[in-house]
Amino acid sequence: MREEAVAGQFYPEDPKELKEDILKYLRNAHKISQKSYGIIVPHAGYSFSGQIAANAYNAISKQKFDTFIILGTNHSSNETSISLEDFQTPLGIVKNDKRFSEELVKLKIEVNEKDQALEHSIEVQIPFLQILFHNIKIVPMAVSFSDFKECKEFSEKIIKVAEKLSRKICIISSGDLTHYGPYYNYTPFNPGRSKVYAIDRKAMDLISELRAKEFFEYCKNTTICGISSISAGIEICRQLGAKKSIILKYSNSGDLTKDYDNCVSYASLVIG
Repeated sequence: MREEAVAGQFYPEDPKELKEDILKYLRNAHKISQKSYGIIVPHAGYSFSGQIAANAYNAISKQKFDTFIILGTNHSSNETSISLEDFQTPLGIVKNDKRFSEELVKLKIEVNEKDQALEHSIEVQIPFLQILFHNIKIVPMAVSFSDFKECKEFSEKIIKVAEKLSRKICIISSGDLTHYGPYYNYTPFNPGRSKVYAIDRKAMDLISELRAKEFFEYCKNTTICGISSISAGIEICRQLGAKKSIILKYSNSGDLTKDYDNCVSYASLVIG
C-alpha cells in the first residue's frame, strides 16, 4: 500500500473537507464533454491549481475507462518508474491495475516504490478520480526522459499493453508550466505575467497541435515542469487517434498571491 504522503499539505486531510473542495471546483469548472483520450493537469496544491485541474476532470467525467494511466513528473530522480502498489488517500484506496503494470514491467519499465513514496504529482490527481468515478484502477508512473526517442518508445509500450489487454485507457499527464523567479533560478526577464504567459502560450499551442517532439525540444530551455509526462501524454493520445488538444483553463500563482517575482503557471487541457 502506498499511503498518502501530501494530505494536509497539497490538499485537505479531512475527507469531508476534501470532498467538498473538489465538488466546489467541479461546479465552477467549464461544462465541456467530448470524446477524450487524455488530459493534462497541474500538480500544485489545490489552493493554487485545484480549480484549473477540475476543468480537465469535468471534460472526461461522462466517459467510461478501464484504466487511468497517471504520468507523474519524477521529482526524485531522472528515471522512469512504475509502482505496483495500491494508493491510499483520505477518500479511500484506489486499486493498481496490476495486470497492466506487470505487463509494462515485462517491457523493461522499472519498478521503483521509493521514487513513488513521496511523489505528489501522482497523488494529487487521485482524489478527483475518486469523486468522479467508481472502482477505478490506475497505473501510476513517474516519468523522466533524456530525449524524445526514449519518450516515443515509452509511449509505444503503453499502447502495446493497452491493445494486448483490450483496455480503454485514459492518459493523465501531470505537469506545471513556467516557474519564474530567483527561487527557481530562472530570471531571463523582469517579472511580468505577460512574459511568462508568452512562454506558456507557445508550449500550449504545441500541445494543442499534438506536436509532442517539438514540445519536448522547446521545453528544454524553459522551467516547465512536466516535459516528459506531457510529451508522452500527447504522443500516446495521438497514437490512440486524437486529433487536437483544447486549452480549458490557464492561471498563474501570482494571480492569487499578487507576487510575480516568484511564480508558477498552470494549465489544463483535454486531448481528443
